Formats: sequence, structure tokens, C-alpha cells
Amino acid sequence: MKKATQWICVLACAAFIGWTHAHTDEIPVVMGFILILSAALGLVFPKRPWLAGFLVGIPVFLVETLVHFSLVHAPYPASAEIPWVALVGLIPALGGMFFGSAVRHLKKEVNPAG
Repeated sequence: MKKATQWICVLACAAFIGWTHAHTDEIPVVMGFILILSAALGLVFPKRPWLAGFLVGIPVFLVETLVHFSLVHAPYPASAEIPWVALVGLIPALGGMFFGSAVRHLKKEVNPAG
């Protein structure tokens, strides 16, 4: 049940980030949401941070691509080519996930007696 809860939370955060990116033209706001949500998810669910970070960071690229092909309307103009620059959203997503996961693993107590 915990795995299902984890992936539901990750996909809900990814959907929220995609929705936010499609409804605002402020990139720092979207990147801030990505960083905060991924760090929180990394704290709560420390296993597989690379996969969860990828799923949280990729909606920015997907929305930019959909805007480029005029499948989604956004408050900013579409790019002239495929928006490869939007993959930058993976940096705060993966960074936040690994940070949250590392903090969670640091909280574990180590028995010095062995």
C-alpha cells in the first residue's frame, strides 16, 4: 500500500507542476514548486529518488512540447523549435529528490556497538 501511495503522490505532484507551467509564464515559480515538492517527496519516500525526480521534472518539457505543437494553450508564446531547454526542469527535480532522500537517510540512527 505504501508503494501505491508513493506513486500516487509523485504523479499528483507531476500533474500539479504541469498544470502550473501551463497556466503561468513565471519560470521561477514553476522551478520553485519543482524544488519544494521534490524535496518533500524525497523526505517522505526516499527510495528511487532518480525515478521520482524524473517524473516530477519532466512535465515542464512535456507542456512546452505540447505548447509548441499548439495542443495546449499557455500564457506565453510557443517556441520556434522543440524546447530542449525545458529539460532544465530536471535539475531542481533530481536535486530536490536526492537532497530529501539524503536527509531522510541521515536521520537513521547508527548503533555504534554494532
